[in-house]
Amino acid sequence: MASPTLEYPRLLSRNRPAVIHTRAEHKHYLADLERMLQKPSLTQAEQQYCELLSVLIEDYEKRTFALKSKADPVDVLKELMAAHGLRQKDLLNIFKHKALISEILNRKRPFSVEHIRALAQRFQVSAEAFI
Repeated sequence: MASPTLEYPRLLSRNRPAVIHTRAEHKHYLADLERMLQKPSLTQAEQQYCELLSVLIEDYEKRTFALKSKADPVDVLKELMAAHGLRQKDLLNIFKHKALISEILNRKRPFSVEHIRALAQRFQVSAEAFI
């Protein structure tokens, strides 16, 4: 067995971990970490290597999959409309007037309580998404 002080540099030179920039790299490092964690026990060097992979993976995920603390209600509606293939006229049963839909989507008018309830029901999401 290799000396513990030499084992970690060998792991690094063999696997060459680096900052993750692509989904393919992310997938590769995740698989590598999962493979390592399947072992019944890890050497100290392997534990260090897993810790490094975890940091690299977490950094990539924070940069790539960052969530807004609170999404804008109008942006939520626009995303839901796009996801469902809807146009403004498709929401006339909720807003009653095409001009009203335009004003809301252009942030000239807020959602009413009735709009929020109807949108939450229509899209099966929490009413909080539109507040």
